[in-house]
Order: sequence, then structure tokens, then C-alpha cells
Amino acid sequence: MNKKKILFGICGSFCNHARILKELDKLQEEYELSFVISEHTAAFSTRFFQCDVFRKELQERSRSLIIDSIIESEKIGPQNIYDLMVIAPATANTISKLANGIYDTSVTLAAKAMLRNDKPLLIGMSTNDFIGISGSNLLQLISRKNIYTLPMYQDDIRQKPRSMTARFDLLNEAIAAVYDGKQMQPIFTEAR
Repeated sequence: MNKKKILFGICGSFCNHARILKELDKLQEEYELSFVISEHTAAFSTRFFQCDVFRKELQERSRSLIIDSIIESEKIGPQNIYDLMVIAPATANTISKLANGIYDTSVTLAAKAMLRNDKPLLIGMSTNDFIGISGSNLLQLISRKNIYTLPMYQDDIRQKPRSMTARFDLLNEAIAAVYDGKQMQPIFTEAR
């Protein structure tokens, strides 16, 4: 049986990269994974990961080369080989660009290509400003056809009262819901 092909977009919410790797391990059995990473994810080493180490971790989970430029992302539309795109973690910057039709990064252009091909997009946003301007951009996006979101929760109400992060632990369930054409509910949950 052929596995469904998921294009996984990863943005620079660097503190969530280890959590994403853990969830990718659970998805590998059921799906064929390919990756598109933001230019910042490709270039910046942080206290969470050295960029080359993170890239190596991703490459070990895919048979396809990692896409890390607009030049390579542009090919996604004409190739039309992916069944779904997940962007997780998705930054507020990426969501803002998608909500306003700005496709100037590898991840945003890949998302545009998927939507061009009438394929679904599942967003797992993480931002310190969701209960602010950033949240309105995500809510605007998920009102559109073929765009879904992972459930999310307030991750630190004392230190970061406007912050929310996706329930990355629900990725597999959310993907299944998207394949059924449904938004996983509830969108706002308790902490995991």
C-alpha cells in the first residue's frame, strides 16, 4: 500500500523543534515525509539546536532532499506529488504572510503551491503574541477552504499571558481529521 505523502514545513520557533522531531517519529510509520524548512531554520544555530544537526535529524526521517529555498519550493506546484502540507511549528510571521498573500519564503511559497493544487494545509502555530494581533491572522486563515489548525493552548499564563502553542502531540489525530475534511475540535484546549 502506498503511504500518503506529507510535506512538512518547519519554521523558526526553535524552542519547539525537539518536540516536532518526537512527533515526526510517530508519523513515519504511516506517512511518507518530506520537509521544507524556513531560511532561518536552515541558517541559524540556537541554544536549542545547531542548524546542521537539526537538518541531519530531519534528513534521517525522509527519502527526499530537504527544500530550503524559494527556487526549490516553486517546483512543488507543478510536481503536485503531496497529499497534505503541515506547517509546524508555524511562526506568527509565517501566518501573517500567508494571511496577507505574501509568499517570499520557502515555507510560504510551498503553502501557496499546495493550496494552488487544492490540497489541505494543517497549521501548528506557536507564538508569544496569539492573544494579540497574531491570533487574528490564524483565525482569518482557517476560515478559508483547505486550511486547518492544530488545537492549541496557553503555554505559560504567568510569564507569557498572550502566548499560545499548538498541541503538537495531537498531530496524528489532526492529520486524520484533515483527511476527513474536518477541523479537529476543540481548537482551544487545556494544557497537554
